[in-house]
This record gives sequence, structure tokens and C-alpha cells, in this order.
Amino acid sequence: MEETLKENGQESQTGKVPELILAPIRGISDAVYRQAFIRCFKGFDRAMAPFVQPRRGKPLRPGERRQLSMEANCGLSVTPQVLTNNAETLLSSLRELRDLGHEEVNWNLGCPHPTTAGRGKGAGLLPHPERIEAILAYVLPKAPVRISVKLRLGYRNPDDFQMVVEVLNRHPLSEVILHPRTAAQMYEGDIDLERAEQAFRLCLHRFVHSGDIRVPGDIVKARERLRGNPTAWMLGRGVLANPFLVAWIKGRLPPDAERRRTLLRTFHDELLEGYQTWLSGPGHLLNRMKQHWDFLAQAFADPHRIRLRIRRSHDLATYANAVTAAYDQPLATMHTNLECNP
Repeated sequence: MEETLKENGQESQTGKVPELILAPIRGISDAVYRQAFIRCFKGFDRAMAPFVQPRRGKPLRPGERRQLSMEANCGLSVTPQVLTNNAETLLSSLRELRDLGHEEVNWNLGCPHPTTAGRGKGAGLLPHPERIEAILAYVLPKAPVRISVKLRLGYRNPDDFQMVVEVLNRHPLSEVILHPRTAAQMYEGDIDLERAEQAFRLCLHRFVHSGDIRVPGDIVKARERLRGNPTAWMLGRGVLANPFLVAWIKGRLPPDAERRRTLLRTFHDELLEGYQTWLSGPGHLLNRMKQHWDFLAQAFADPHRIRLRIRRSHDLATYANAVTAAYDQPLATMHTNLECNP
């Protein structure tokens, strides 16, 4: 099973060096996170920004424009993502994002959250391929940028994807990204590699696999099951729990424990400093950092204890003490399948 490749004097267990994309995780993988990550860890080839949800007939909000500006995204190619079920709203957003300097935009057909999917957006569109067809037919001839699509297998029915992929094949998309779960599953249970393989075979576009890549061997297993190589792999919760995963997949062995501890602390401090500039008030700052610790804690041997103390912090002083205590704890081993759902 283990294929190897020499890269920079190291060996990769994943075969040829894969193209890796940072997944769009709302509230987490924003511009501050992306910039801190590339300064501390590197390894991603590109990123997808968490979705913006444009309002019909109105421009993007100032905070959304700031998140997606070229100035806030230096050093890493970032694709914006739009969540809407209205063709004119989607087209208007494409034009606005083009004016910000973007050449490609992703249309979100995968958001599983009930408040979104239940209103017919994101994965809520998957049972309605005729609506997807109508939106693409309206938008693509006028689109000023390339369009990709990110989807799940279905809303509740895991076979929704079959008719949806047939629709996508009729349109000039830049790529299709599949997370092989239904919206009803959220992030629970195993991904469905059997249906992912069916989608891979059906899809005529560049195909990207997303979901449950926690150690390099997960890509090897997925490649074997898919019987081919997707053009790229999207990493989300696995890399939030273990920021060294990206370089590890690319063949660079993780550093020793003390070096990892130093880099993790530097990464945390860069996040904290960045959000102090972006967010207003200590309450917003503390809440955002607590969100990150749901994942960062998994780099340590006792994540539950660390999360509990961080969550009990009610001001920045007690938070700072909790962080110092966390970095005194033993790190998780790099050679186990880290838990990735907080």
C-alpha cells in the first residue's frame, strides 16, 4: 500500500506529491488563519475561503470584502466561495469578486447546516438538479470568472449526486469538489468512498476529494478505493487538529516534539495578534480563540482537559493562563489517527 517519493530528501507515503487545498471552514479558516498558517507551516498549494452569503440586490458586506481582498491574502492563492440559490445574486457576486482581483469563484452546494440547507441553499439544492441547471445556464454565459462547485453526495439521499453530476457535466466548470457524506450526516460517520468512486467516474471535470484526511495514509487508501488520482485533495478538520499534516503529506517528516511545541505556540500567538487587529473588543477575541482551541487542543495528549480550561476562561487574563498551561502539556503522537471532530 505504501508508495514512496523522494522530495527534498524526505520520503512521502502518498505516491506523487499531491496538490493540497485548505478547506473553507466558517469561523476558522479565515484570512487571519490562512496568513498565520503559511507563515508557520506552509505546504498548502491554495485555499478556499469560507462562504460569503450575499444579499439579493446588495453588495458584499465590508467585512467580507476585507476578508477576500488581495491585501489580506498575500502568499497563497485563495478562491472565494458564494452561498446562494439565486442566479442573479450569484452573478452579481461574481462581478464584485472579479473587481476585487479574483479569477475563480466556488459555488457552494455542500453546506450541510439545517438553517442553510433547510432553506434550499448549499446542500439543500442537491435534490433539485433542475434548479442547479437553471442557475448555471443563466450565470455561466455571463460569468466574468471561472466557476467551480463544491458539493456533498446529497441532502438526505446519498444518491442525489448522480443527477447533479450529470448537470455539472453539461457546463464549463473549472473543477468539482466532493465531500462524500450527505448533509444529514453533517461530519458524522464514515465517508462513502464507494459513492465517491462513482462520482469520480461520472464527473468530466477536474475532480477534488474532500473529507477525512487525517494522516498521509488516508490519501493512499482513498486513491486505492477511487482507482485513480483526483487532481487535488482538500484538507479541513484533519489539518486544524494537526497543522503539520500538510508538510507531512508532502514528504517532510514532522519535527521533534519541542520544535512542534514552539511552532504551535508561535502559530497561536500569530492568530491572537491577527484577531486583535481584525476583531472589536475582548469578548469577540476570546470567543474566536475558543473556537480555534476546539481544534488546536487535539495536538495535545489530553485535549479534553485543555478544551475545558480554555472554555472556562472568561477574560483574557485567565485565557492567557490557560494557554500557558496547555503548552506545558505533552503533545499527541504524530503517528496515530488524531480525533478530528471536537
